[in-house]
Amino acid sequence: MYGLDALHTHAALRIPEIRARCLQLGVLSIRAAGMEEEQEREVVHEIGCERQIERPPKATAALHRVHKDVQHFVQTGIIPVGSRAIKPAFATLVGTNIVFQGSLAWTPNFLATVDFATTIQSYTSQKAQDYLRPTQWILSSTFQTSLLLVIVSPHEVNVLLPGIRRRKKVRLHIYTPRVTRSMKPCDDLQLYCIPPLPAIWTVPPALTTQLNLWAGQLYLPNYETYRRLCEFLGIRSKETRSAVTQSDGFIKPVDRPIDVRYFSSFHESPVPSLKALIGLRRKGMSFLPTHMGKLLQGRLLDESDFDA
Repeated sequence: MYGLDALHTHAALRIPEIRARCLQLGVLSIRAAGMEEEQEREVVHEIGCERQIERPPKATAALHRVHKDVQHFVQTGIIPVGSRAIKPAFATLVGTNIVFQGSLAWTPNFLATVDFATTIQSYTSQKAQDYLRPTQWILSSTFQTSLLLVIVSPHEVNVLLPGIRRRKKVRLHIYTPRVTRSMKPCDDLQLYCIPPLPAIWTVPPALTTQLNLWAGQLYLPNYETYRRLCEFLGIRSKETRSAVTQSDGFIKPVDRPIDVRYFSSFHESPVPSLKALIGLRRKGMSFLPTHMGKLLQGRLLDESDFDA
């Protein structure tokens, strides 16, 4: 066997022979492999880049208070008619660049307080969308056999908690969206509740769907939930893959199969707005490999994509 020095000497002795052979073939110049490798290293080094984090502009925090309509809701379980302090949750996005066409698609039983939606003072639309508050505390009440969900701010929870315990007209729930596959879902709102829930208590699927969309939940529990979500948004699924769709998977009302036509009230695609909303919730972190990421990219999912 050759030693390392012997190998280098052997290669050096063959270089004149290689050059002569190349001249016979019309090759005018050759470069040693070591030189090529060194140049490749230099190129890789030159294209290195530094990541820059863009932080939101500075803003002054809002001054929080509990509106009398919110106090009335805690005391009675009823929202005053025409209240300006409690609004449909998706209507509170008016101060941002996120616009959903077709407000009739959203249930009127999913609401949020103005104090929850207001995070900074004198905000422009650009600043407002940079300071969206995460959804953590939800009040529920049953009104005329219908369940109402009202998202509230941490300040309102601190002030209203004694009244919630004493009056027992509304219940306070803790919630967080499922943003990793290993997280256990808590969108049934039974993780923590004051006062305790009765033995039989459930959240209607329509409310759960819209709560999760609003909060930026990324993973779905099963295929049936995915199918219902596609029907609500008017997006193609395995059952409607033969329908004519837009590039983002949205099916226009005239192209929807008759048996699913009445499930969605969206006349224009909600996909761009949902992408923007979830993108803001994720603070620039990618969510493409998740269930919602694939859905909003127009990809079809099946039973194998969900937990066993």
